[in-house]
Formats: sequence, C-alpha cells, structure tokens
Amino acid sequence: MYQNMPKKDLTPLFDKFIESNEYKERAEAAKILGYLDKEELGERLQKIVLLNSDNNIAVLLNLLSSIKNILLKYPEKSEELLIYVYIHTEFSNHLVKEFSRQIIDSVNPKVIDNIVVYHTSKLYSKNRFEVVKALLVLGFVSIYSPEYLKNSLPELSMISLYSKSELSKILAQAILDEFENIPKSIIKELKFLIESPDIDENSWDDTNDAFKKLVIINLKKEISDDEFLLVLKHLTDSEEKNAIISAITLKKYVNLLKKLNESENEISEIYPSIYNALENKNEIDGLNAILTSAYIRILVNSNITSEKALKLIKNLVTRYLNHDNYLISSYGLEMLNSFVLLKNSELNLNIEKILENNNFGNILRYNSLNYYSGIKLIANLGLYDIVRPEISPYFNESLVNEYAEVPKSMNFEQFRSLEKKFDSEDWFYRFEIGKKLGNLTYAVPNDIKYSYGLINSVLNDRVYLVRSVGVWILHIILDRGFKIPENLIIESISCFDDPNMEIRQDLAIFYNKLLKKYPEILNNVEIKSKFQSALTTKYFTDRFNIVRTICEDTLKLIPNSKDLIGYESKNLEEKFETLEKALDNFELKRSAVIRLKVKLRSYIKTKDSENILKILEFIDKQDLTEEFFDLFFELCSVKKDFEIAENILNRLKNRFPEVPKSRENIIYGNLDEMIVSRRIDALNEILEYILEGFEIDGKIIKKIKEFAIYPQVNSKITELSLKILEKLSTEESKRIFNEKIELNGYLSKNNLESEVVDVKTQTWKEIYFSLKYLLTQDYKTLNYVNLEFSDFMKFNILESDKNSLIISIILLEVLKNNLKLEDPILMDELEKYKRPILKNISKIILNQKYPLLSQKGLEFLKTVMYKKSSWFEEAVLTSSKSEEYLTLISKLLDENTPQIQVESLETLANLVKLNVKCTDYPDIHEKVLNLISDDKKWIVFRKALEVIYACNFEDKEDILEKVSKRIIDYLKNSNDDSKLFLIKFFKIKGIDKIPDYLFEELKEFENSPNPYISSEIAELIQKRKMGMNF
Repeated sequence: MYQNMPKKDLTPLFDKFIESNEYKERAEAAKILGYLDKEELGERLQKIVLLNSDNNIAVLLNLLSSIKNILLKYPEKSEELLIYVYIHTEFSNHLVKEFSRQIIDSVNPKVIDNIVVYHTSKLYSKNRFEVVKALLVLGFVSIYSPEYLKNSLPELSMISLYSKSELSKILAQAILDEFENIPKSIIKELKFLIESPDIDENSWDDTNDAFKKLVIINLKKEISDDEFLLVLKHLTDSEEKNAIISAITLKKYVNLLKKLNESENEISEIYPSIYNALENKNEIDGLNAILTSAYIRILVNSNITSEKALKLIKNLVTRYLNHDNYLISSYGLEMLNSFVLLKNSELNLNIEKILENNNFGNILRYNSLNYYSGIKLIANLGLYDIVRPEISPYFNESLVNEYAEVPKSMNFEQFRSLEKKFDSEDWFYRFEIGKKLGNLTYAVPNDIKYSYGLINSVLNDRVYLVRSVGVWILHIILDRGFKIPENLIIESISCFDDPNMEIRQDLAIFYNKLLKKYPEILNNVEIKSKFQSALTTKYFTDRFNIVRTICEDTLKLIPNSKDLIGYESKNLEEKFETLEKALDNFELKRSAVIRLKVKLRSYIKTKDSENILKILEFIDKQDLTEEFFDLFFELCSVKKDFEIAENILNRLKNRFPEVPKSRENIIYGNLDEMIVSRRIDALNEILEYILEGFEIDGKIIKKIKEFAIYPQVNSKITELSLKILEKLSTEESKRIFNEKIELNGYLSKNNLESEVVDVKTQTWKEIYFSLKYLLTQDYKTLNYVNLEFSDFMKFNILESDKNSLIISIILLEVLKNNLKLEDPILMDELEKYKRPILKNISKIILNQKYPLLSQKGLEFLKTVMYKKSSWFEEAVLTSSKSEEYLTLISKLLDENTPQIQVESLETLANLVKLNVKCTDYPDIHEKVLNLISDDKKWIVFRKALEVIYACNFEDKEDILEKVSKRIIDYLKNSNDDSKLFLIKFFKIKGIDKIPDYLFEELKEFENSPNPYISSEIAELIQKRKMGMNF
C-alpha cells in the first residue's frame, strides 16, 4: 500500500506513527521507513535509533525489512545503517536474530570491510567518545563476523595494552578475547553511545540514568567536583556495572581523591569501605578482576600501611595472579604493580618472593596482555635480567624441539625458506613467519648468521606486532650466548623511535641487558654515540614513564651520562643548563632538540605564551645546526605571535636551502605509518615547507599523490594532500589535482555507488565511481575486477591526453593484483602478446612526465617477472630492436631484489653475446660491477660476473684497466669461493693485457693460505711471463 502513496504523504505519516504508544502504529512507521527518500532518511536517523531500541518484535522485523530495502536502493547508506542490524544478530529474539543475520549475509562483503576499516581508523582519534564508539561498532561486528577484524588486530592489541582510557582497554580486550571472559552484555549496555551520534562530554543531564551519566563522566577530559562526588557515590554500588565504571573512573583521579580526603572528612570513609569490600571478596571472574584492580589502585593512594598491603597481596592478589583465566591473572599482575608504585623496599622484596614462588614465567607466557603487564611490573622492580625469551607468548617449546631435531646441514635451508615466505603482503602471515624465525633461532642460535637480513626486515615491518617479534628475536640472540653483530645493533637503534610503546620498552630492556653482558661494546665509538643519543632522546621525551625509567637505568651504564640523570626532578634553569650541555655534545644534540620540540608543541597546545617565549629565547641563542630543522613546523605555528620565532625561521632558511634528508626520512616514515594522526601531522608539516618555498623529495610527493588518488579513512588526509599538490608545478601533480577535483564534482552529483566495474563500456569517471566502492585505505581491491591489459591500454594516459592519469594508475594497480592471483585470462594474454605488452610497459616505466605512473608500471613488470619466469628475457631477445631495452634493464638492475637482478643480468649477458658492446654503455657496466662487490647475494654475484666475462673490455685499454682495478679491489675483501670466480676474469681476458701495477697487486694473492687461490695466481704469473693468452 505504501509504495503507491505520494512521497509527500509518507513523511508526515511516518512522523506521526513513530511517536505513538501503540506498537501497531510504530510497526507501521517501521514499514513506511523503507519507502522514504534518501534525504528524508538522513534527517530521521535518530528516529531509526528509536525503532531499533523498540521491544516489540513486529516493530523490529518491519524495521529490518525496511533497512534491507534501503540497502538495495541506497547502498551508500549501508555503512550508516548496517550497525543497527549487527546489534540484533546477538541481542534480540530468535526471529529477529535470524533475520538480522540473513541481511548481513546478503550484503556485499566489501561494505562490511569498509565499516571495519573506517572504525579501525577512528581508534587513533584523540576524542575518547569516538574511540569508544568505534570499539563498540567493531565489537558488534566481531560477534557475528569476526573474520573481518583480522587487519584490526594490531590496533585492538595496542589499545588493550596501553590506552590511557581504561574503558577502551576493557572493550578492546573483550573483542580480542571474543567475549570469553568479559560478557557481551558490556557492549549492549554501552550501545547508547552509538545510538546517540552527537553525544559528547556536554551531553550529561538529569534525564540520564545513573549508568549513562557515569559513562559520560568517564569519557570526559576533566570532571567537576559534583561529578566526582557522583562517581564516588556509586563506587561501591550494588549494581556491578555502576561500581565498575565508577572505579575505573576514579583510577584516573586518585590524586584528586587524595586531595579531597584531606579536606572533607566524609570522603575518608571511602577507603575503609573499599578495604572491607576487598577483604570480603569471594567470587572471582573477569568483571570482578577489573573492579578489584581499580579498588587497589585507589587504595594505594590512601597511605595504606605496608602490613595491610601485604595482607591484601597474600590473601587476595595471589588468588588472581594464579588464576587459570589469563585475563584475571593479568589483572593480578596489575594489582601487584600498583603496590610496587608505593616504592616500599620491604614490600617490593615480598613481591619479588611471590613472583619467584608463583611460576612467574608461565603467567607471562599466556599472551601479550599478561606479558606486557608482567614486563611493566619487572621494569618497575628493576629486574631486567629476568626478561628472558622463554617468558614471551611467542615462545613455542614444541616448535623449538622440532627445529632442534632437524639435521644441522638443513639449517641454512630452513632460514632461507622462512626468508622467502616472509615476502608476503599478508601481515598476519609475516607475523607467523617471524615467530617461526624466532623459535628456529632459539633452537639453533649458532646459525643465526643465515638470517641477519630477515631479522632486519622483521624489525622494520609496517605492522607493529611483526616488529615486536623482531625485538624478541634480538633477546633470543643475546640470551642464547651468541654475540650480536655490531651492524645489527646499529640498525636496531633506528627502531627505537617506534610509535608503539611495547617496541620501545622491549628494546630499552634489551639494551640494558646488552650493555651489562657486553660492556666492551661501548668501545665502538659509533655504537656508544648512537646508544647515548637514542636513550637520552627517549629519557627526555617518551610519554610513558616506564620507558623513561628503563632508559634512565640504562644510561647509568654509559660513561659520561651523569649530567643527564634526574632530569625531570630539576628546576627550569637546571633543565636549560642540562640541555645546553647536551647541545654541545654531538651525540646528544638531537636528543636535546627533540626535547625542545616536544615541550614547545605542548606549550603551543596549552597556549602557554610565557613558556613558549622562554624556549624560543633559549633556541635563539644556539648555533642552528641541521638538528634544529626538526623545530621548523612548531616555529611556523607561532611566528605570527612571536617575532623571535620568525627570526629563528629566517636563520634556518638561510642556512638550509633544502629540507635536510634526516628530516625527510622522518616525514616519510610518518606518512608510511597506518596511524592517521601521524600522517596528518606529516602532511601539515610538508604543506608548511612548500609554503615557505622548499622543494620536497620525490619519494614523499609520490606518497602524497597516492593519498590524493585513493579513498582515505580520514578526509583530512585527502584534503591536505590536494592542498599540497595544488601548490606544486609538476605536470603529474597538476594533472592528479585537476582530475580529483573533477571526480569529486562528478561523485557529488552521482551518489549511487556500485561495485560493478565494466571497463569495456564505462567511462573513466564511471570506473573510478565503481572502484571507489572497492578500494581500501591500503590501495587494494578485495573484489575481483575483470581487466585485461588491452582494456588498460584504452585508458592509458600515454596513448591519449584525453585519458585519465588517475585511472591509468589505479588500473595498473588492479592489473598487478590480478596477476598476483594468477588470473588465467591475464596470464594467457601476457604469454600471447609478450612483445607488445613489454613495449608498452617499458614506455610507461621510462616516461619522465608521470613519475608515479612510472613506479606503478615498474611494480607491474616486477610482478610479471615473479610470476612468469624468463618472460622478460624472451620478450626482449625476440624483439626486433632488443637493444632499445638496455635503459629498462639498467633500471631493473637498481632493484634490490635478487630474482629481478638475476633475470636482468641473464638478459644482459645474452644481449652482449648478440654483439651489444658493453663499452658503449658505461652506466650499465658500472652497475654490474657494483653488483659484484656484494658477494653475499651469491647468485647475483655469479650472474654479474658472467656479464663481465662476456663483455668486450679488452677492446678499450682504459676501460679494461678500470674494470681490472675494481676486480682486484673486490678480491681483497671477498671470501675464498668468490675469489676463484674473480680470478677467472683475468684468465678469460688475458693476464698480459693489464698494466704492471695491477699485476703486482694481483701477485700478492700468490701467498694465499688457500691452495686453490695460490695455484690459480701462480698459473697466471707463469702465463704472463710466457706472454701467452688464454
């Protein structure tokens, strides 16, 4: 009936029925909803919330039926409405549950993925309400569709471990735990936060029930005395949810509680009541553990006696500590840590004994939550030496035993196999491979030399959980008695600036143990310098007290660090004196500047003009070296209000006409992070540089172009990226900017998204329109897009200036992804048309006009070479003008990938055999010689030498002399196996053709202890004497 009614009549009827007390009329309102226009729906979102909370089954079933119709008509509404369906997949009548699940199952998986991606990005927000709302959405999705949360695990883990919001930690842990120990009812109780899109810290009023009021107070940045007293009133509430939210709120305000206790007598009664409640605790479960932990944290600030504290520890806390449930035992660890903060030496000794007697290692090994709770306790006790690899949740005893039984001759192959498998785009797979590498290293530590490169890759992975495995491996090497190579130590120090606290904490403990075990390592001036700088930086600036504490303890192990210790307890004048000394010390200069940057940023945020001026006056007195460029963005922020800041900026610009590489590397690292706030900060900084007239490195600009092209989880990233591109004068930047503005206009007028992509019939705007629905924040498509190379060529910007650069770039990405999936149609096309395809890809790669397009073309070609062995070589060699590909081969030689370098070298060797003269291409033979210098990549080394053997260097004496000199230089530093292959060069080219001075250098190897080498040299000497050639 409603489908035939005029639209103008439906809306008032809906508005009338929605307010009715009669369920039948509300059920009709729910039915009418499915026939409203999109604009009217948007205006009535809060009405949908009312219907969704209705207790009547008929209302809910009609609402779900309407939502299903809305999703079919307006798929762009899916991400807005689907969460209300998810709520009913668990918390409703059986009929409603089943209907809700049917709707979820009928939705395109990409819609759900987009919801998860979007709300995962919100976990980085500084707004507590946004974070908790995002966690609730992820929680509801996880109950019925947990498979979609795999890529959210790093963020959830991060929040569960060290979020400052206890409520956020509890929700994140509940999701990770699949609500096994924390009941699902917690998200049901909090769903009002999702249902109130505009709720914030000012939403508190007398109409809210007690729980809602307490939740809003908990999420506020600051609370009033009246709000504090309300929380206090519910602290021992008989209704558990009120007591828990009150207790975790007061954990944040223990100092305020202590202050009020001193001035208001009635508050002093709170502490005895909490103590009595704890003494009478019998039931132990997950929620009870949360409440008990909060109570203990509050008591610790009440001047509790050590006798009472010890009694609680022995009678209560140890019960939690030894509980079979890991969540409960993790709260036991947190309770102990609260008592350690009393800094009572006698009490701490008792706690150490309790740890010794309670199988502490097994408790920590449960999982990451227990491990990091335990590490925090260990660090506060200063017991760094008991941090052993066996207490990590990554340690797998059965796997270690399995690896230990493998014949020693197979160890090399095992390490190499893991190295190949680690090259995966799936972060979780890399995480698992990293853990296997760690357990293999534990089992056979003497063979760790086979995996230094892989360990470095694990340490520098994009995902912090993978990086955490890398730090664990460093602990393994140290504890298993194998001295860590100095270059690996130096490389690890660059990881100490990790955005995740767990990485910094574990690395700091590793450095503490390393310096105790091998103090002589400080004899290496570079290591000492880097250690002192990195540790001082974190000691000065880390926002986590635990990291600063470990760094302070570790600095005490480094000579000449005495002046740095106790920095935080100094007054302002003394702090400036310490910073002055640090600035005079080359190793500590950057640490001091970062401290100034952090404090200046803090004062800018709080608008503390007095302290801003003090810091600026201090900076103005200094010699502005490269390190001070780190302050550029902060100086720009205050230059309008402080003339001294403008003067400092002008001094920096006069001294540094370009942004220093060290700063650009930091910026690129922040852009590459998945943390939204870091990306936005980096983009703001780049925009400031451009406005000040600086040129930015091409690698950074490519990243910004990608941000502009692909949909982002935060619109601010796109907005800033476009602002930057608008300011640039390059052809590619201008083209991307103009096309994106044109696309945005098109998308705003055509609001119906569709996942259907038909490249054979659609225009470039329609393709982008469809792909926008499929693309995720990391530029992949989860749905297959039917695309052949010939289809791509129709849209290739190099074929026609009327084509779109953005679509050319995106379609190359789609082609690459299809190739990784071994799409049979594309694989067949590549085989049939290899020469024309290579010709077109070569044009794309070598074009100078569009560098990002060039990069995407190179990525596609490399994927072809991975998937189709010898394809590149055959395409080049069967080409009528194969010599034209030498420039492309030269570019491929720059790729630091053995498989790509090997096929490029094999192709080059065959071209040389076809009479391509190496001497005509000095750049290429120079690159080949550089590859010979690294004999660690044995296969590349061999293939590079084969090219050198084939080259006609003897035709030009000056080039032969140069190449011979390089070969002899390599001989001096290579291993014995490599030496034999290097010597072969002189046997092939003729020993009598090299100059006398080089022959004398070669003769030095006649006395080599290796009989094969000395024999080969002796033979060459004899031939030279005889004037004979080989």
